[in-house]
Amino acid sequence: MFCPRCGTWNRDDAVSCPLCGLGFQDPSSPQATTHAAPVPQVIAPVTYGGFWRRFLAALLDTVILYFPAATVRVLLGLPATGIFDPETSSSWVATAFEFGLDFVYATAFMCSPARGTLGMQVMDLHVTDLNGDRIGFGRATGRYFATLLSLLTFGIGYLLQLFTSRRQTLHDLVAGTVVVRSAHVRERVPAPVMRLAP
Repeated sequence: MFCPRCGTWNRDDAVSCPLCGLGFQDPSSPQATTHAAPVPQVIAPVTYGGFWRRFLAALLDTVILYFPAATVRVLLGLPATGIFDPETSSSWVATAFEFGLDFVYATAFMCSPARGTLGMQVMDLHVTDLNGDRIGFGRATGRYFATLLSLLTFGIGYLLQLFTSRRQTLHDLVAGTVVVRSAHVRERVPAPVMRLAP
């Protein structure tokens, strides 16, 4: 089943969401039996995405987006990798395609139930708002364009993550988002009881 608050997939017998801590079973509900013990509401601690994990996710996304962009450049008669040439129309078309592809890729994945790009999913990272909820298309769009601020500051916007309590970059602060990791709750197995023979 999926968590109704953040969209995280959980087992059907899960007590609460491991990401946002939302309880799935209310002991006071009519469905709960009167003799059942109260279900503990486990709130998993929030783990924010670290610098190197986010860097590797961005690197994976760059590799993923390179191949369709390089294919379009080659079809337009340009080298697979090259510097933007403002005097050629094919260079403008290739750049527009790359920008549009990057925009759709980032925003569509971030506001989807996956809550992160493919690279972020591989690195177990999710983009949420400050309450742990999934962001919408508008906030995802704002976050995408806010990344330009981090680039225009010569990367200093990305380094802000090292000094903020929630590990937020400049575009996270502007968009009101955080990047978190899924909290994996391990099942506890009771130790066997040893009984002495009489």
